[in-house]
Formats: sequence, C-alpha cells, structure tokens
Amino acid sequence: MPILLFACTLFLSSALLFAVQPMISKMVLPLLGGSPGVWNACMCFFQAGLLAGYAYAHLLARRLAWTTQAMLHGTLLLLAVLFLPPALGQAAAPADGSPVWWLLGLLALGIGLPFFVLSATAPLVQHWFSRTRHPDARNPYFLYAASNAGSLLALLGYPLLIEPQWDLDQQGLAWSGGFVLLGLALAACFAEARAQRSDDADEPLTAAAAPAVSGRQRLQWLALSFLPSSLLLGVTTFITTDLASTPLLWVIPLALYLTTFIFVFARRPPLRHEWMRRALPHLLILIALLSLLHIASVWLLVLHLAGFFVITMVSHGELAARRPHAAHLTEFYLYMSLGGVLGGIFNALLAPAIFSGVYEYPLMLAASCLLAGQAVAGRRALALDVLLPALLLGVLVLLSLGSDELRSLLAKGGRAGIVIAVLTFAGLATLLLSFSSRPLRFALGIAACLGFAMVRQVQGALEMDRSFFGIYKVIQVDEGRRTALLHGTTVHGVASHDPAHYRLPMSYYAVAGPFGQLLASETARRLPRIGVVGLGVGSLTCYAAPGQTWTFHEIDPLVEHLARDARHFRYLQECGQNTSVLIGDARLTLEQVADEGYDLLVLDAYSSDSIPLHLMSREALALYLQKLSPHGLLVFHVTNRHLDLMPVLARLAQDAGLSGLQQRFRPADSLRRQGDALATDVIVLSRDAADLAFLQAGSAWQPLAGVPGTPLWTDSYSNILSVIRWR
Repeated sequence: MPILLFACTLFLSSALLFAVQPMISKMVLPLLGGSPGVWNACMCFFQAGLLAGYAYAHLLARRLAWTTQAMLHGTLLLLAVLFLPPALGQAAAPADGSPVWWLLGLLALGIGLPFFVLSATAPLVQHWFSRTRHPDARNPYFLYAASNAGSLLALLGYPLLIEPQWDLDQQGLAWSGGFVLLGLALAACFAEARAQRSDDADEPLTAAAAPAVSGRQRLQWLALSFLPSSLLLGVTTFITTDLASTPLLWVIPLALYLTTFIFVFARRPPLRHEWMRRALPHLLILIALLSLLHIASVWLLVLHLAGFFVITMVSHGELAARRPHAAHLTEFYLYMSLGGVLGGIFNALLAPAIFSGVYEYPLMLAASCLLAGQAVAGRRALALDVLLPALLLGVLVLLSLGSDELRSLLAKGGRAGIVIAVLTFAGLATLLLSFSSRPLRFALGIAACLGFAMVRQVQGALEMDRSFFGIYKVIQVDEGRRTALLHGTTVHGVASHDPAHYRLPMSYYAVAGPFGQLLASETARRLPRIGVVGLGVGSLTCYAAPGQTWTFHEIDPLVEHLARDARHFRYLQECGQNTSVLIGDARLTLEQVADEGYDLLVLDAYSSDSIPLHLMSREALALYLQKLSPHGLLVFHVTNRHLDLMPVLARLAQDAGLSGLQQRFRPADSLRRQGDALATDVIVLSRDAADLAFLQAGSAWQPLAGVPGTPLWTDSYSNILSVIRWR
C-alpha cells in the first residue's frame, strides 16, 4: 500500500488548514484595525475548530464502523463546498465593547464548516491507516510529521509566495480548488485502505487490547499542550505590538510551533530532547535578566522567539514521549487539541478580562521552568524552593534602590559602573542557574525577575486599562509635573499639570517639531476642515484655529475615555470644543465622510509602536485622496523605533503621482530632557507641489526621498523585513 498517498493527503489537508488562517485573518484586519488582538481572537477560533474536528473524529472512531465514517465525512465535505470560496463580507464591528464575540461569530459563519471538516481529516486518515495490515499501522504517529510539514509550508508560503502574488479573491479561489482536490485524495485513501483493511477494520474501534490510559496521563497531555499554546499567543502579541500586525509576523511563531511537532514526532528527531532541556534554563535566564533592563531592540524579539522555540520543543518532546498505543490515537489528539484551545481561551478571552497588563506571557514563561531539571522531594527542599527565590527578590529590591546611581555611572561610561553592572547580573545569572535543577525553585526565581520587571514598568501608574486593542497606562513624568499616556511601550501623548500650559502640545506634537511647523502656519490655519486618524490624548486640537472643524477617527473607545479624563489630560476640554470623535476603524469611518470633505488629513494611528499596515496601502491612499479637497494636504506620522516607513510612503506617493516633503526632527537636548519634544518623523503629501511651498522655506523639510527597489504596498502585499531597523 503506498504510504506516499496517505502522507500527501495529510500534507494537503494541513496545508489548506493553515493557509486559510492568515488569509481569513487578513480579511478581518480592515474591519478591526491592526490590533494584535485580531490574530489572538482568530487563533482562538481556529483552535476551537480544531478541537471540534478532533472530537468528531474521536467519536466516529469509537462509535461507527469504518465505512459509515467515510460516508458521513464525505457528506460533510460536500456540504462544506457550498461555503466556498471563503468570504467574510464587510459587516461593521460593534462600536463599543470588545468585538471578540462578534468576530468569533463572523468566522463561524464564513469559514466554520470547511475548517471543521479539514480539522477532522488528519486524525481520521491516520485512524484509517492504523486499521490496515501495513507493518507501520500500529505506530501511525510518523504521519503526524507529514501533516505538520504541510502546515509549516503553508504558513511560510503564505506571506512569502501567496500574499505577494495573489489578491484575496484569487487566494480564496485557489484555496477552494485545493479543498476539492482534497476530497478526491480522501476518496483514494479510503479505497486503498479498504483494499488492505485488517480483519476487524469494519468494526468500531475498541481499546480493550491496548494499555489503559490513566487520568494522570490525560492531565499531562493537557498541561503539555496548554503551555506552548498560551506562549504562542503571548510571544506573538509581544512581537507584533512593537512591530506590526501582519501575516509575516503572525506566522513566524506559529511556524516555529509546528516545526517542533515535526521534529519531536519524526522517526529520527533532528534535535535531541536532552539538548533542548539543557538550553531551556539558559534562555529563560537571559530573557528574565534582559527584561530588567527594558531594552527596545529587534534582537530582543529574536531572543524571545528562540526561547519560545526551545520551551515548545521541550513541551512537545515530553508530549511525544507520552504518546499512547495507536488504539488511543484519536483520544490523544483530542486532548492535545483541548489543551491548545484552553491555552488560546486563556490568552484571548480570560487574560484581557482578568489582567490589566499582558501578564499572561511572563506567567507562562515562569511556568515553563517546571520543565527544567528534576523535582526534589522533601520539606527541606520545598522550603529552599521558597526561601532562595525570596532572597533573589531581596537582591533585586536592593538593586532598584541604587538603580539611578547605576544608570548614572553607565551613562558616564565609568569603569566602576560597568563592573558593578556586569558583576550584579553575572551574580543573578549564577544564582538562577543554580536553581535550574529544582523546577519549583527555578520557576519562582524566574517569576521574581519577571515580576519585578513588570512592577517597575507599572510603578507610579495613575491608571492602567486594557482593551481588545491594547494596554494603556497613564503615568506621571517630570517629577509629577506632567502626565503621559503609554500604549504598550510607546508614548501617545504628554500633558502638563500647569494651568498655564494646558494648551501647549508636547512630545511628538511640540510647537518646535514638524506638527507645530505645519499646523501653526498661516496656510494650515486657513484650512477649514481637518481630519485626524488616531486621537491619542488630543494634543493636536490645540492647533485648531477659529472657524475650523476637527474630526478624529479613533478605533478604541477606551482611548477617547482616557483623553477626556480631566484628571490627566485637558486638551479636549481646553481646545477641542469644535471637535468630534468617530469610533471605528478609519478605513470604515472615513467612508462616512463626504468626498473632498477634508482640507487636511493627518494619519497618526498607532498600536504601541506598531502602525496598522492596512492604513498604509495603495487602496488606503486612494481612499484618503478621495476624501481630500483638490488642494488638500495629507500628513503621515511615521515615527517608529523598529521600522523605517518613509521609503514605503515615498513609493506610494510616486505611484499616485503626489508631491511630498519629509522631516526627521531631532529636538535639541534641552527640549528632549524636559520632555517638551521627542524625535518625530513626518511626511506631507499633496497633489500639487505648489501647495507645499510654504514648508519649503524652512531647511528642515526635504524632498521626499525614495529607496530604489522599494515595493508598492497594497492591501494584499506588504514587506516588513525590508523596512526593519536592524540596528
């Protein structure tokens, strides 16, 4: 019997299963903005669909004869064809409250049945193979590697090959063709398996002859599936919050996740389980200690991905070592899927309701320490497990008391400061490494570091709130004389407590910076209708001139609530009498604006340091120009620690035949130290170069310069790797 037929069928099934995930999620983005929560909610739905498919396959294997299974599954597959090609429509998300349940319902109607059928295919095909006379029929788990290889290829192929070549309609048609091809492959698999069926293949499966599975084993399957599933969403949120919510960055963690399944279930695993167990504590210690330094670097994101890969390798390696007899195959996959769903529910649904910050990610990092070393029994060992991490926490507290002096020494480049820093962190690393043979002690030690780092981040916060779109924190700065709003790790506005400065824009919007130069000019003050995408704390309203109307497009109701809280920010109260706020994604709320309804449109939408990419595409630019008057100005705020977006805007402007100016504003040291102004990158576009003449008088504004070879970004294509600041 050709194993290749079964392997190829599983490969195709999993490729379709995982190609549809970024495709459908990309369809959702224009409806819900570029929030990392979109991918988390979609992943929660896909994991639930996978669980439903595995439960269905398990019931079929236990309750129905082989031929009945094939007939029922074939009928469902034919019904699923009626829902092809997959589409979600353009239904508007709810304007207030979390859109998670709305999104889950939309996905269920749009792709639910085809995804359910695909989810059940892999365990069913492996079950059919296990009921044949083939020599490997009693150990069909090696086919799981072929299944995950298809998943991995689809995930990597989507952002690198499929997305750049085809638009979403073409992708949907190609995916539908693959679904039909899968139906034919399934029929061939069943026919081949039936010809080689074992004597008892036509009877429902019983596990009487196989070793019994205990409740403890099932709990282990759940725990070892839950941990990497939760970490998958946690690390994805971590990297997309500060870069961009895009298929490429969605699939990297998921591709690593699937690679671990391929490795651990292979007949000859390429990475030994012991190697991964030894690497685990070292990576966790690095992550924990670097979190104390609050470093913002792309390479730190790479370190978190490496840590995620090793943790997942260890978790899935332990899972593979505990796989049961083939008679329990569908039950094993069912519990694996259930653990994955519980991890997804914890991150996507429970954590946002329970935690005001992203605490679920460090919590799972600490929990992963339990995979290291060997547990030591006894009251004395248990007491040390608690006392030694407590001692570590005390060291961290002492370190914090002298942190200002330490930073001062490092800033001056003094050798003493460098020696103190190196010795301190070397000592902490050594102490943590000594814990690694005691799982509980090690977990509490890492938790102490991560918890301490998070306490330092929220220390002094006046308010902290979380929504579907992000984490917001209001803090005092400049010794309590000012208040700042942080979204994730990025400042979204600063306001003074001095009544004399209530109307003074600060940070990115300072009078000395590009926004002040532009909006305080006589030319801008004569423009009657101003639109702004992204509210922040409302700083820009203080550039409003008499007779002007200002309209803000803000996706998150929580942002408006914080901006209107007079305890912290007073811009809207002092300057925003003639302003209105439209809640919803800008691509949708701008459709409500009359054509040529704005004379100046500012794009200032951020999710932490991430810019929603669907607001920087060819189609988005066409919408902005449609809403802009013939001599109107289009302003893009593109300040970003990790991405250089000016070449992207230059390419879009070239494609649309627009003229443009750019400014990379770097404030004087005195302004930066006081917090009056921050480094700001701004681009101004117009249809006619003459409309920008009032800015060219200043040498700060330069002609918009493109980079040869920069691709044109569209709703169907973007290239994040080409604009990352690697240094």
